[in-house]
Amino acid sequence: MQLSRFACLITAVLALLATSVARVSAEDEASPFIATPSITTNNGVATLNIAFRVPARHRLYADALSFEINGKPVFFLLPEATMIADKHSGGSKRVFAKDFVAAHEVPADSAERRLIIKLHGCNDEECYFPESRQWNIHGDGSIVTAAEAVAHTASAKVTDGFKVAARSTGFQSTDKFLEFLSQADGRHMSDNMFAGMGIAATLSLILLGGVALNLTPCVLPMIPINLAILGAGSGNRNRRRGFALGGAYGSGMALAYGALGLVVVLTGSKFGALNSSPWFNFGIAVVFVVLGLAMLDRLAVDVSRFQRAGRRNGQGSGALCGAITMGSVSALLAGACVAPVVISVLLLATTLYQQGNVLGLLLPFVLGLGMALPWPFAAAGLSFMPKPGAWMTRVKHGFAVIIFGFALWYGALGWNLLRPLQATARNDEAKPEKNLAELRAALEQARETGRPVLVDFWASWCKNCAVMEHSTLRDSAVRKRLGDFTLVKFQAEHLNDAAIKPVLDEFGVMGLPTFVVLKPNDRRVAASAD
Repeated sequence: MQLSRFACLITAVLALLATSVARVSAEDEASPFIATPSITTNNGVATLNIAFRVPARHRLYADALSFEINGKPVFFLLPEATMIADKHSGGSKRVFAKDFVAAHEVPADSAERRLIIKLHGCNDEECYFPESRQWNIHGDGSIVTAAEAVAHTASAKVTDGFKVAARSTGFQSTDKFLEFLSQADGRHMSDNMFAGMGIAATLSLILLGGVALNLTPCVLPMIPINLAILGAGSGNRNRRRGFALGGAYGSGMALAYGALGLVVVLTGSKFGALNSSPWFNFGIAVVFVVLGLAMLDRLAVDVSRFQRAGRRNGQGSGALCGAITMGSVSALLAGACVAPVVISVLLLATTLYQQGNVLGLLLPFVLGLGMALPWPFAAAGLSFMPKPGAWMTRVKHGFAVIIFGFALWYGALGWNLLRPLQATARNDEAKPEKNLAELRAALEQARETGRPVLVDFWASWCKNCAVMEHSTLRDSAVRKRLGDFTLVKFQAEHLNDAAIKPVLDEFGVMGLPTFVVLKPNDRRVAASAD
C-alpha cells in the first residue's frame, strides 16, 4: 500500500474519530424524539400522560418502548402500532411512526415517584442509540427531569466541610496504590506530580516524560512500522529528507497533544471521553488491523515510490502529510497507556490558566514535543540498523500478534458499547442521582465517625479501571487496607453529562480512573445522654 493511500485511510479514520467526539458530547441533544410527561386529574382519578413527538420519516420501535415507576415495570395504554418491513433489522417490526400519547392511571396521593422511559428509534438512514430517560414526579404534581433534580441537589458543594487528603489518576500497581492510601492517612498528598516544582524543572520533566512515552506498550508495537514509513534504514541516502519526515511525524504528535490541551483546558472537557464512543474504539481497531497486516507483509507500506515522486516535483508534501497523520495517530493510540502523565499535565495546565498564566496552555504541547523529540534523529540516522533477515521476520510477526491483540481489545470494547442491551443496562446502572445519594450518605457517615472516604470514579469503557478492578483492588493487602476507608464507587459513563460533570469538576476529575480521599474538617461530637 503506498503512503498516499495509507495516509488517506488513516485520515478517514481520524475524521470518523472526530465525528465521534461531537456525537459523544452532544449525544443527548442529538435525539429527535421528544417525550413530555404530565398529570391530569378527572373526578378524583389521576392519569400520567406522556406525549411522544416522532418527527417525519422517523419511528420508535414498539417492542423497545417500556416504562417503570419506582423501579417496577408498568403498562401504559398505547395506540395501535404499525407493522413495517424494517430494513435495519431485516424483518417485520411494530413501530410508532407519528405523534402519540401513552397513559397510565396513578393514585391521587402526594407520593414521590420516579418515572423511567426506555426507547429506541431510527430514521430512514440510521438508528440512534437506545435511550433511558428519567423524571421525578413530586407530590404536588410537578415533574422535573432527573438531571434537573441532580443539578438542584448538587447546588450545594458535595465536599463542603471536607478536605481533599489525596488524589490519584490512572492505573496503579499494588505497591503504588498502598503507598497512595498510606499518604492519604498521613501528610497531604499533592494533587499533581509536578506540584511544588519550579517552572524550568517542570518543563524539563514534562519534556523528558514525553520522551519516555515512546516506551509504553501502546507505542512500542508502532515503532517498526513508523520507521518503515519514515524510510529509516531503507537505504535513504538523504538524511535531510529523513530528518524532515521524522520532524513531520513528531510534529503530528506535538500537535495532537497541544490540541487536546486546548480543548480540555478551554472547554472543561474530560480526557478519555472518546473511549465511551463505540465508533472511536472501532476506528482504533481498524487502524491496528491495518498495521498488523502491514507487519505480516499482507499490506506493503511502501513510501519509496511516493518519496521519489515528491523529489521529482521538488516538494514531497504528500509524504510529509502522511508522516504528520501517522504522528497524530500514534499520539491517539498511546492514550490508553499514558493517561496518568497526560492528566497530570492537563491538571497543571488548567491550574496555571485559571490563575491567569496563559503559558499553561503550552504544557500539553511540550509533552507532545518530548514524545516527538527522538523521531527526527531516528528517521535520519538509523541507516546503521542490521540488514533484514530471518530474525527480523520473526520479530515483525511477534509485533503483529501484539498489534492484532490490541485490535481485538478495541473491537470488543466497541461492540460492548454498541450492543443495545448493554447500553440500556449501563443507563440503568449509571444513575447520577443514585451515585450522588450514595456519596452524600458516605460523607454524612464520615462527619459522624471521622473516617476517611475513598471515592473511586470509574466507567465501564475505562480500560485501566477494568485492569485495576481485576488486579490491584483484588489484592489481599489492598482489600485489608481499604477496611480503614469508606469506599464509594462513582460510575461516570458520560464525563460531559450535565448531571455528572458538576460533580467531576468539583472533585477535579480529568480522566478515569480517579481516586479521591476526603477527610472531614471537623468531626461531630455526639450529644451525651447525660
